[in-house]
Amino acid sequence: MTTLNCICCTTSAFGKNPYLPNIFYQERIQKQDIISPSVCTSRYNDSMGALGVLTWLTAAGTLGAAVFAGYLYSSLPPDVAEPRKVFIIKGFERTFYFVGWVCEKMGFSARAPQPPPQASHPNLEVTDTSFDGVRVRVYKPQGQEPGSKMAGLMWFHGGGWVIGSVDGYDALVGHIANQTGAVVVSVEYRLAPEHKFPIPFEDCLTATQHFLQHASEYGVDPTRIGVAGDSAGGNLAAAVALRLKKNDKKKFLPLKLQALIYPALQAFDFQTPSYVSGHKFFVLLPVEMMTGFWIKYLNNNMSLVDMFANNEHTAALKKSRFASFVERHFLDDSVPRLVPEDVSVDLPDDMKDLLNPYYSPLMAEDADLSGLPNTYVTVCGTDVLRDDGIMYARRLEMAGVQVRLARYPSGFHGIMSFSSKPFYLEVGKQMLQDLTTFLRHHL
Repeated sequence: MTTLNCICCTTSAFGKNPYLPNIFYQERIQKQDIISPSVCTSRYNDSMGALGVLTWLTAAGTLGAAVFAGYLYSSLPPDVAEPRKVFIIKGFERTFYFVGWVCEKMGFSARAPQPPPQASHPNLEVTDTSFDGVRVRVYKPQGQEPGSKMAGLMWFHGGGWVIGSVDGYDALVGHIANQTGAVVVSVEYRLAPEHKFPIPFEDCLTATQHFLQHASEYGVDPTRIGVAGDSAGGNLAAAVALRLKKNDKKKFLPLKLQALIYPALQAFDFQTPSYVSGHKFFVLLPVEMMTGFWIKYLNNNMSLVDMFANNEHTAALKKSRFASFVERHFLDDSVPRLVPEDVSVDLPDDMKDLLNPYYSPLMAEDADLSGLPNTYVTVCGTDVLRDDGIMYARRLEMAGVQVRLARYPSGFHGIMSFSSKPFYLEVGKQMLQDLTTFLRHHL
């Protein structure tokens, strides 16, 4: 008993540990002090109480970690690529998502911190500048032969129109420039919800128009310029291509191609098969997150999340021509075509852009799809946006557009970002290689 009391009642030779409760740090007791039995008993009980609390906290933390791990495993798709690595990736993502949710509920900014620029690109001339007021980063391959012209590519980053930056995509875009030999322009468009639609779209359009007009200043052939992007960036690329096609004044040369990497293309129907399966199986993009991104881009009225997820926002339009743009026939030929009716379209003012093709490219009329440039679309088996890409590719094909649809059944949304260490995934590497091969051969 005496030995135990001496250990508990004296301060360690290394000083007070700030991570332990104050109960461990009573006044130092000298050897000549007399310790009464009641004091010994009281201090012993206090110490055991503190240790008990720590024990319970440890047990609770262990149990919570086990439950969290079980949840991660249960929600992993059965055919996902490299499940052990994906389990770790999903754990990090869910943790950051939870922290962001807590911050948002407490009134703090939930936006992820922007990473610094990645490693230097020794074979590229990298320049930060602006195109008619829009910030961009230009990646120009070195060693160009005198008098020769290179291809050009506009890149719009993903992140749900809410997060992301040219810094965050620096390594990926630099790799694309190196592998294709094209001058790649990465656009720092303004983000929602501070800058809602159409501002991000207009930034991307403005930057693209500037590049088309001033291509020769960057050693680029203006007839060999394309647009590309992933996720929300794929949405922006498709929207820019649609808008440039309607250029009546013929002020700009037509785009050579568009490359849409797991693009977000419609907010009309959140009950497509890929969205339905996304409620149970997902890796990086749960249904509620994607729904929230669409709303932040539209009007930032987050009270609409459940309405959107249940398709109540477009219930009155289920037999309209807009519903025919996203019908199941485009996913399964055995499903009969929808015969649209002449339905009155009456959406609230803050929701009218749901039907705007520059917000939702799948809302474009068939005539507006005809004449679009050569198109490359990638979709992943485990992605709520999978069916968006398939439907768009099918509609483009029916409109006479040359389309290549690349499917990655074991892939998930965002997997192309995992094409290098430390989180290297073979499917991500293959997807990036396929993209750069297509760009190199078709730009």
